[in-house]
Amino acid sequence: MDDLHARFLPQFVKLARARIAKAIKVIAEREAATFARLATELHTLAGEAGLLGLHDVVPLARDGESKAKAFQVSRSDADAEVLLAMLRELDHRIEQIGVAAPTPGDS
Repeated sequence: MDDLHARFLPQFVKLARARIAKAIKVIAEREAATFARLATELHTLAGEAGLLGLHDVVPLARDGESKAKAFQVSRSDADAEVLLAMLRELDHRIEQIGVAAPTPGDS
């Protein structure tokens, strides 16, 4: 499992943070055409986190997925703010993982 983490965790962190940044931009700019992708991206992130054993990330991403679905339906400012707060929390957690992650070749 350590080899798996060393190999894939840095890539996961990079991709997850890019997904979250894109989601924050979509919500902040109210890009309605891409609202549907928010829940899908968070669902994917939860699955990838689960495969890597990041059990503290999975519930955050799943919660985000639920909030994204609610926002997609309501498109309300209140739901947008709740989702943005959750995405920032998720991004912060993934950033912490990235700082602590071993780089390939570390023993």
